[in-house]
Amino acid sequence: MRFLNKKIYIVYGEEKMECKKFSILIDSYLREELCEKEKEKFEKHYFECDKCYLELKLNEKLNKKRVKIVLRGKKPRLVFKPLLIFSSFLIILISSIFIIKESNQKHILLKISYFTPPVYIESETRNQSGNELFSQAMIYYNNTKFSKSLHTLNQIKFIDNNPKVLFFKGICYLLNDQYKNAIKIFNLIIKNANPSYYDEAIYYKGIALLRLNKKKEAIKLFNNLSKMFSPYSGKAESILEKINKI
Repeated sequence: MRFLNKKIYIVYGEEKMECKKFSILIDSYLREELCEKEKEKFEKHYFECDKCYLELKLNEKLNKKRVKIVLRGKKPRLVFKPLLIFSSFLIILISSIFIIKESNQKHILLKISYFTPPVYIESETRNQSGNELFSQAMIYYNNTKFSKSLHTLNQIKFIDNNPKVLFFKGICYLLNDQYKNAIKIFNLIIKNANPSYYDEAIYYKGIALLRLNKKKEAIKLFNNLSKMFSPYSGKAESILEKINKI
């Protein structure tokens, strides 16, 4: 027996015949060849019989034809609705866990990559630029006005072969959270292979990579630096130890 709209319908053998007829008419229905009367009966049965609903949907997929059925005062039933809701909830849960984990890792890497800006000493003799703009930029730098310092450094032309100017420009990019630009500057120093600021450029490039959440690239860089005969090898080892604890 089937209960619909608070009325009782006796289905027994009639349901089997109706289902059998439904199966026969599926192809005609998908090709839109049924008359209005047959179509109405077909659609009525479609909403009342789960078995035939699944059979219709299977044929729909096999024929690669999308069918939209609308009946007056009725909406198509959602089969396996609890399963769909559970699947959606599971996807949202997994995504949320991944996002939280990713966010936590990023926060930890930011803490690990914290650094005190390198000291600039005006009497330093390594590759002095003699440029007034650079001197002004370093006055801003020593007064922790890193944005003004970067703005002034960007006004200096033809600095590709001056590792000192490049280095502090890269540091200013770092301090202004422009990590990709900082990496480009440090790459120029590394590419030129000038011993002045070469090790420093590798180290601070690793810092920039950590701040971009590129842990694998940073680890590779710090591993190489830790094996070098450099005052920065110890710093690289220290950072690697912290990363391995994550």
